[in-house]
Amino acid sequence: MKRKLFVAALTALGANAAMAQSSVTLYGLVDLEVGKYDGSSAIRMNTGATSFWGLKGSEDLGGGYKAIFQLEQQFNPNNGTFYNSSSFFSGRSTVGLEGWFGHLALGRDVNASHYAEVSADPFGQNGLVAGYAARGGISEANGGPGQIDTVRTNNSANYAYTLGPVTVRAQVASHDSAVQGDNVPYSASVVYQDANLKLAASYIRPQPENARWAYTAGQYDFGFARLYAGYGFGQNTFSQSIHNQMVGLNIPIGPTQAVMTTFSHTTSNGQTIQCRSALGYFYFLSKATSVYADVVYDSKSGRFAYGTTGWQATGSSTNGTGYTVGLRHLF
Repeated sequence: MKRKLFVAALTALGANAAMAQSSVTLYGLVDLEVGKYDGSSAIRMNTGATSFWGLKGSEDLGGGYKAIFQLEQQFNPNNGTFYNSSSFFSGRSTVGLEGWFGHLALGRDVNASHYAEVSADPFGQNGLVAGYAARGGISEANGGPGQIDTVRTNNSANYAYTLGPVTVRAQVASHDSAVQGDNVPYSASVVYQDANLKLAASYIRPQPENARWAYTAGQYDFGFARLYAGYGFGQNTFSQSIHNQMVGLNIPIGPTQAVMTTFSHTTSNGQTIQCRSALGYFYFLSKATSVYADVVYDSKSGRFAYGTTGWQATGSSTNGTGYTVGLRHLF
């Protein structure tokens, strides 16, 4: 009898273990570039695309449901320090569920608007050549001209649902004590994507008062080149009207090389605060590793600064040319 009970217990444990199958994946990116940033005269080594490592995992709960989590730590590979000194998992820090209803995650996550904004940039918002102007929602600390909001949001609930080629995302968050303003932060986006065409639209209202941003983007693959375009409009916390236009190209040269280029133009209350061209060359040593060289020029470099009253003319200028060479590895 005891033997039968023991066998039954092992069988039950085995069934539960099979039902609760789980997996954890380590992934990340390390990117180092050397060169001079536009607006600066110093030659320095820095992370190009923001370097990070992450863990993501899921547990099969049965019935088509999964428990999920994702953690990402960003860092500076040139000296091993945190990219964001105020938080350990500054990329993502979420836990959630997936099922017939879609994807639901809670914690610190990328806002829904970013998925549309990044669609306008062949560089994927990475490195010196990143089309920051396309991110009306990026903060000054990350080099953006819009001064409306950051890419990631704390204390957020994030939802995504994919039906065929269409993905809908939404985010809402509670107030962050480290951010000024009384708005309830929220954002939403819809993205259509097939083999040749990608269309996206988004809207974000961050926590700071008055700030809001809408963006539309598109891509089309002609075979010999992929065309990118984006347009954004909104206002920052000082109620300055921000507009952005961006176009780009990704031109493959055989299976191992590509040339990418962008032009972006941003205005604040009708005044041009950024007029930026970028050109990059990539050589892919493998699917995971590439070397690259790039150059940028901003004719408005240093002519405007963002301060206590928003964007204002400085009456001066800085060297608007920047260039870097780098090595990037994905894992």
